[in-house]
Amino acid sequence: MSDKPNTQIIIRHIAGAKINRIDPFALADTTEITFGREASSTVAFDSPKDDVVSRRHAVLRIKNDGGVPSFSIEDLKSSNGTFVNGERISSEHEVLPDDTVEFGKGGPKFTFDVQPRPESMAARTRVMNVIDATATHALSNTAVTSAVTLVPSSDTQSGKKTGVGKNTVMMMLSDERKKTSQVWMGALAAVVAFFLVGGGVLYWNSMRTAERVQLEAQEQSLMQAEKVRAEASNAAKQITQQMGMSAGDVVQKYGNSTVWISFSWRLFDQETGRPVYHKLYQFTAAGGQKRSLPAYLKIGGKIYPWFTTEDENHVNYEIKSTARGTGFVVSENGFILTNKHVAAAWMVSTEPGEYLGKYKVTEAVIVTPKTDKTKELDEVVPLAALPSSITDWIPGEQGAVLFGKDGRPVSANQFADSTTPSNSASLLGKNEFLEVRFPGSGLSINATLVRQSTLADAALIKIDSPQALTPIEIASSEDNLKIGERVIVLGYPGVSTATIMESASTERGQVKARTEVIPEPTVTEGIISKLGTELTQTGTTTVRGTLGDAFQLGINTTGSGNSGGPVFNSSGKAIGLFTYGGCKANACVSYAVPIKHGRFLLTPQRTAQ
Repeated sequence: MSDKPNTQIIIRHIAGAKINRIDPFALADTTEITFGREASSTVAFDSPKDDVVSRRHAVLRIKNDGGVPSFSIEDLKSSNGTFVNGERISSEHEVLPDDTVEFGKGGPKFTFDVQPRPESMAARTRVMNVIDATATHALSNTAVTSAVTLVPSSDTQSGKKTGVGKNTVMMMLSDERKKTSQVWMGALAAVVAFFLVGGGVLYWNSMRTAERVQLEAQEQSLMQAEKVRAEASNAAKQITQQMGMSAGDVVQKYGNSTVWISFSWRLFDQETGRPVYHKLYQFTAAGGQKRSLPAYLKIGGKIYPWFTTEDENHVNYEIKSTARGTGFVVSENGFILTNKHVAAAWMVSTEPGEYLGKYKVTEAVIVTPKTDKTKELDEVVPLAALPSSITDWIPGEQGAVLFGKDGRPVSANQFADSTTPSNSASLLGKNEFLEVRFPGSGLSINATLVRQSTLADAALIKIDSPQALTPIEIASSEDNLKIGERVIVLGYPGVSTATIMESASTERGQVKARTEVIPEPTVTEGIISKLGTELTQTGTTTVRGTLGDAFQLGINTTGSGNSGGPVFNSSGKAIGLFTYGGCKANACVSYAVPIKHGRFLLTPQRTAQ
């Protein structure tokens, strides 16, 4: 369209909210520029100062006739009209460089220009009013003839030349003086007019130069301000990259992907499918007080929990537990990572207090079988004082010896003889319910256990969701974990306050009242205070850290209920699963499992080589 590919259309705003702004448009790429308060306009006006501008006010069109560009503007039936150089236009109107365009009287105004200006394009010729020079009138032959009076003489008839009279000569001289005076007056008027026109042109040029210098200075100022803003923005981005995401950024981005999990599990005999109970033993304590406690059998110097599948009159203790935890979405189609002790609690160490706590039991009774019908009471002990083989029991892996209500083994092959246990029954854990609830919702979604890790406290569960879920981004490696690195944890710790929704509904004529927890995640921030040592073996040397394959967190404001929550690094990527904590001498610590154990659960198939 132009002989210079970098030619630009320049819109310089000289009035209105956009004053001192310059909008450039590449001439080669532009066919029309629309003006109005619609957001889709090429040049949009949205300030209250520009309320005279219509939604679709005007359009500037660019045409190319044989390689020569031309420009025209058309008013789009606006309420307040479009003015070019102060004149309101009623149809498509040609626009030349340095023309001013105004939207409504007193509204936004801009000047139109093309830079660099094509040689074939010039600004509109400006007309200036000047004083007309006095016209110099030429003396006609007729006038001269009429000014001369012939005086008859006596010599005329005799053939002598006639002469001009004195009066006639004087009249002719007077007329010539008048003519000369008129010529000088006209010349003087022309000189005055010349100086007036020249002075006006010089003044106009000086004003145009001053205006151009002012606009260029404003443009330079705007460019400098934009450069300063860009440098400040880049500096802020560099600081943000160095500091990473804030806790507020993490909860805003991934809070809705962190779920609240409630669960209840129960233990079964795998062979018979019957629930397993802990025997309730009744006895008379000193002073004649009747007591009922969970029983442990002492056989061959070893203590066994009196587990049975017999529920005598529904008085024995159920081996089951109900609790809450946290998880986080790792795929759009409903896969969620959490702790193994949340989704498959029978596969981790289970203390007696975990399933006896709901009965408010803190002690146990140890008895020694004497005969089929007699037992000898040895002692009453706190649950915490039981042997480690009982307090560190993993039901799903170790199983248990099952006894009848008389204290003898259920099957003979479990004992080498009639008194010494040799084999354990295989036990199977099942979730009676495993439910997921998203932030801000009082409705739960049923979940199923997919698989659990055999190396760490991690498990994968699945929900069916009609909505595509937003997953949390998982770090690809934990090799760069460093002590002192800042971490952020999301979850639902039990110590946090809860939001309760109370509602009433009528179903089939019955009014039902419901109370539901509306989960909202808690965000906590801290550092990695220690890295665990994974079990390694070199030759005959085995190295094992008591912390195991986990890392210690300097976060003490969370705890039970937060299990399975995501642990983020400063880049906003999950590097671990919050798992458990411990307290000693009024000091508490918390731990996290590296995210690699979660990644392993998400990739059951070997990667092709």
